[in-house]
Amino acid sequence: MILSWKAPIYHSETLLGSYDAEIGSYETAGSNFDYLSLLSGEPYPADMDRPKIFFPCQKKKLLAYDCLWLLGDIPLVSERLADFLMQKANHHIQLLKPASIAANGEAVDDGYYIVNVAQAISAVDHSKSVPELSDSGTILYFNEIWLHDTAAGMDGIARERDSGDLLISQDLADAMIENRFKGDKGLGFYIANQSFTPYKNQA
Repeated sequence: MILSWKAPIYHSETLLGSYDAEIGSYETAGSNFDYLSLLSGEPYPADMDRPKIFFPCQKKKLLAYDCLWLLGDIPLVSERLADFLMQKANHHIQLLKPASIAANGEAVDDGYYIVNVAQAISAVDHSKSVPELSDSGTILYFNEIWLHDTAAGMDGIARERDSGDLLISQDLADAMIENRFKGDKGLGFYIANQSFTPYKNQA
C-alpha cells in the first residue's frame, strides 16, 4: 500500500515552521529560497539558499519531537529520524540543513533536517479521483483522491507527480511507527481513498 505523508490534522499550529522569523512566512528575506522546489520531486537546486526556519513555540517543546512540519507539508526531522531514513531510503532523499532554526527567538542547535524527496512517480488512480482543472486542463488539485496500491518506481518514499503529495510505502511507515519516532498527534500517515484517512491512528 502507498500512503500519503503530511502533517496530522490536529497538530499544534505552534509546531508548524515557517521560513523566516514570522508566523506564516513562505519566504526567507534576502534569499533566493523557493519552498516550491521542495515539492517538485527533483534534487534541491545547487545554487539555491537554505532557508531560515522559525517556530512560534518554546525550544523545549520542539525538541520533544522527531517529525515536525514546515509550511507546504514539508517534513523537518530529528537527527535520529534522518539517520533512519538514510538507511531505508537514501537513494530518493536529500537531507538539507537549514541556514538556522529558531524556536520563539531561541536558537536550536540540535540536528534537524529538511527532507527533500528527489523522485517523482505517478500513483494517483485517475479512474476514481476527481481533479479540479484549470481552463487549460491542467490539474490544480484533487477534490477526491485515490492512490494505487502499487506504482512503478515507488520504493520507500517519493513525490506524486500530479498531486505533489509526499508518498511513503506502508513498510517504511510501519518501520517508523515500530521504532517509536514521535510527532505531534502522530507521524502524519494517511490512506488516500477518496478522502484522507489516518493510518494506524498516526494523524
